[in-house]
Amino acid sequence: MKTLKIIIISIVIISIFALAFYREDTVNIEGTWEPEKIVLDNKILFPTKIDSLLRGIRSKHVVISEWNDSLYIVDGKERITSSFQIQKNKSGNHLIHLSSKEKSLNGTFNLKVDTLYTDSDSYEIKVNIQSKTSIIMFKKSLQIKPWKPQYPRRGAV
Repeated sequence: MKTLKIIIISIVIISIFALAFYREDTVNIEGTWEPEKIVLDNKILFPTKIDSLLRGIRSKHVVISEWNDSLYIVDGKERITSSFQIQKNKSGNHLIHLSSKEKSLNGTFNLKVDTLYTDSDSYEIKVNIQSKTSIIMFKKSLQIKPWKPQYPRRGAV
């Protein structure tokens, strides 16, 4: 009985440490992104001449959902959908495998994620998905609000 308790306790401790320090070796690109450049099969979808005139109004955006592993390019009511899988090749570079009804979004693309820290509380993430004939570039700017301690109050620990 004593050895059974020791075995169970050691399995629980090992599993807690394994789950606490396990890091998946993939890139998380979930969220809604602003497109910088979208070229599908050597045809420029964004920025067009109209988009360059209407800089303040952004109707196009890229949505990535990791819940169902989907990438959506949304243009008003039109939507190009693609499912994806992120992998790492032998040389350590990340690849994204896309499959879609859109022929130019089928295949394996290079995936590059770059983070640019502009100052201590804001940064910009740029993602580049590229093949020989298609490029999808999008970005997101994030602001980190500084942590403010709670105002001391009576009776609080």
